[in-house]
Amino acid sequence: MDNPTTLLVAIMFVTIVVTGLVNTLMCLSDWVTGRQNVAALQASWLVYLLFTFLSYFWNTEMLLEVEGWTFLSFIGFMVGPIVLLFATNMATVVAPEGAEKSELERHYFDFSRRFFLLMFLVQVWLVGLDFSFGMIDLPTYLACLSGLVFFVLMLMQSRKAHFAGAVVIWIALVTQVVRLSFPA
Repeated sequence: MDNPTTLLVAIMFVTIVVTGLVNTLMCLSDWVTGRQNVAALQASWLVYLLFTFLSYFWNTEMLLEVEGWTFLSFIGFMVGPIVLLFATNMATVVAPEGAEKSELERHYFDFSRRFFLLMFLVQVWLVGLDFSFGMIDLPTYLACLSGLVFFVLMLMQSRKAHFAGAVVIWIALVTQVVRLSFPA
């Protein structure tokens, strides 16, 4: 990488990713240490966000291979992490202290529509990136599947549907993590 613009794009990308990662870790820390109660579904999405940010950070290396940045391509590349950061900020807001289980679940469903809309938009961004770089592969199909699940979850307010959606998304994430861990 001889292009200083690529380095600047990478620094901005990593800054946004690390901000989301820290927000997620701080919320998870409060949950793990017992300072905050979180609905089980919300906790699942927080752990999902943790792994998502870690995978984004890990994939920063691919960004360093891009040459010929324009301001429009820079903005297009930053949109995904920014939207993911917005979704993270929604998911890290916890219910008031001492909330009952039903209140935790109500809190989850209060933010879930907007959260899943943002998560859907992140998947659209990922698919768009894959098409723009001509890298249509298993991750592209997983992003399409995830986007579809997030869209359905955005429309539904059923605990069972959200649980089933979480299972599908986790399977897609584990598939992606395995792929990253054992490259072909």
